[in-house]
Amino acid sequence: MPVVTDTLQRLAAGAILTLAVGYILYVGRPILVPLVLGLFIAYVFWTLVAWVRTAPVVGRFMPGWLAHVGALALITAVIWGLVLLVTQNIAMVEKQLPTYRGNLEILLERAAQLLNLEQVPTIEQLLREQVIDRLDMGRLVGGAVGIMTALLGNLVVVFIYTIFVLMERFSIVAKLERLTDSAQGGHRMAAALGEIGGRIGRYLALKSFVSAVVALGSWVIMRLIGIDFAEFWAVLIFVFNFIPYVGSFVAVLLPVMLTLVQFGSLGPFLVALVGLTGVQVVVGNVIEPRLMGRSLNLSPIVILLSLAMWSALWGVVGAFLCVPITVVMLIVFSEFEATRPVAILLSQDGRIDPEDAEASAATS
Repeated sequence: MPVVTDTLQRLAAGAILTLAVGYILYVGRPILVPLVLGLFIAYVFWTLVAWVRTAPVVGRFMPGWLAHVGALALITAVIWGLVLLVTQNIAMVEKQLPTYRGNLEILLERAAQLLNLEQVPTIEQLLREQVIDRLDMGRLVGGAVGIMTALLGNLVVVFIYTIFVLMERFSIVAKLERLTDSAQGGHRMAAALGEIGGRIGRYLALKSFVSAVVALGSWVIMRLIGIDFAEFWAVLIFVFNFIPYVGSFVAVLLPVMLTLVQFGSLGPFLVALVGLTGVQVVVGNVIEPRLMGRSLNLSPIVILLSLAMWSALWGVVGAFLCVPITVVMLIVFSEFEATRPVAILLSQDGRIDPEDAEASAATS
């Protein structure tokens, strides 16, 4: 009986602690999200520097400071290029809006005819009077500018966090390794940090390659069909492909729906739907499993639940970072006896020791 009582007390304490941590993560997201993004960008920065320093020809002759400057310039250029791409496409959408409006009206007329609604033309009229005619492009563009201004402000905060994390890199690692009282504990902490970095690095490298393949294939299909803003949609598909399960669906849905109002017919819509979905299916079910294997050692249902939880806590940022965060949780939980059962539940096959995980990934 005392054993059962002790178990119930542990479960209750764990549930209360989980709720408290979740509440802190949700309430503190204005501070925590930029900090976590800063840590993530700093990690990407360190990875780029390591890749540059180990390059076959250039790496051995490149000084350390130049590799750091080059990696920082590359990250800054990518972020700024994304911002410019979004702002330019907003202006182009404004120019194309009259064409889209006309094609949408044609589609509504055809839908009414197919449904034998000629005697009830109020659907198109209501849409035109209540939505299209009242659409204030000035307010729309102004809102988009406001969003971009807020995004730039957040990017500045993230950039500041990134700089300070980079400055504190070696001291942070040393502090984490000295959290334990023994030398053996320090070695275990260092090994855990190395495993976190290696596993997340493999995930980012393979996921970036897979996303680039999907984006390139989708771009070719969109250019052949003649879909507007093909470059923008390709970048969006690349980025959204990092969101498990849901991201690829959303990234394909947007350009496919655009074909309806761009061409005003079902032909291009069906071609785009089949083509873009086919790329996602082939890459997601054939290429990606062969490359990723079991390197993450995460259960698919855990990834799905993680996506739902972190999206609810941190929105889109949580959706993008749910997999790396869950990998960190798995490795950290596996280092403590009290949380090892949680790590086993998070894993794909119950193997949470580094040697067993590597053996499982090699045999998959």
